[in-house]
Amino acid sequence: MKNIIFVFVLVVLLSAVGYAQINEPQIDTASTLVVAANQEAELAYNKGIDFFRNKNYGSALSEFNTAISYNPKFEKAFFNRANVKIELKDLKGAILDFDEVIRINPSSAESFYLRGTVKSMQKDSKGAVYDYLSAINKGYTDSKVYYYVGVIRFQEEKYDDAIKYFDMAVNKQSDYAFALNDRGSAKRQKEDFKGAIDDYTLALKYMPESAIIYNNRGSARRKNADSEGAISDYSKAIEFDANYTIAYNNRGSAKFDTEDFEGAKADFEKAIQINPNYTFAYQNLGAVKVKLKDYNGAIKDLDKAIKMDSKYAYAYFTRGSAKEMLKDFKGACADWKKSFELGFKAAESYLSNCE
Repeated sequence: MKNIIFVFVLVVLLSAVGYAQINEPQIDTASTLVVAANQEAELAYNKGIDFFRNKNYGSALSEFNTAISYNPKFEKAFFNRANVKIELKDLKGAILDFDEVIRINPSSAESFYLRGTVKSMQKDSKGAVYDYLSAINKGYTDSKVYYYVGVIRFQEEKYDDAIKYFDMAVNKQSDYAFALNDRGSAKRQKEDFKGAIDDYTLALKYMPESAIIYNNRGSARRKNADSEGAISDYSKAIEFDANYTIAYNNRGSAKFDTEDFEGAKADFEKAIQINPNYTFAYQNLGAVKVKLKDYNGAIKDLDKAIKMDSKYAYAYFTRGSAKEMLKDFKGACADWKKSFELGFKAAESYLSNCE
């Protein structure tokens, strides 16, 4: 049976500007006025800030454009224009503006951090990590920068490195539930199930109603041979999210482990009711129907799983077992052979009885 773990990936878009508004110059009411250098740039910038705060992004963009036209080295205008472009989904344009900020001020750690965030949104993991590490090297110490590097390392399956950065995030912010959850998931991938359970438990201290974290802890408990604890956690996940298909599927798998086949069947059926395209649940429902000796019903469910995923090796294997019980040995052997060809090595021993 398949368990699913989740990593929280938070993409933070700047909703507040990174620089304080520049005060407008005092107006001289004398008949002769002296205009300060770059006053036009500053006035346009201030208008842009006001529009930004009021979420009028089109007007903010126009004013920042004006400010930059008057002062091509206006760092703060480039910085805030980049953030406007993020809001307008112009990620390429945002990166170009952060490039310009960094060219003007190479020590702008926040610009490296935000550029890294945009690159992460563009799925440029390598570029994002470069920028995040540059931000750290230039003094950016917010816990999120360490967390995001950890998330990317997790996605790259570099679990030791991921744990290192999640550690740094938690050291900066001890109640960082997302980092604690994801560190638990990295430990789970390394089969440190006790360590994973401890991290999930601590994460729940700070996010006590998180269905995802309960689901994750349930999966770690199941891997740690605590099926009853897993069922309890999956049930809590469902309590907080009544339509959590994965938790129903996982709870069904844990019930299968305890030979509560009717309970498992009900959970798999509920998962399919919520999501009729949930391939894993069809495979699992087929497996439990084999246990309940409903072989024809099992084959129908497994047919659906295979139709959804023609390379689902385990579904072929399970369907082969159902066909064997119906004395369709030719069909069983064909399914076991297909399962083995798709990488399910355990099917090989079944093929010894086939011609």
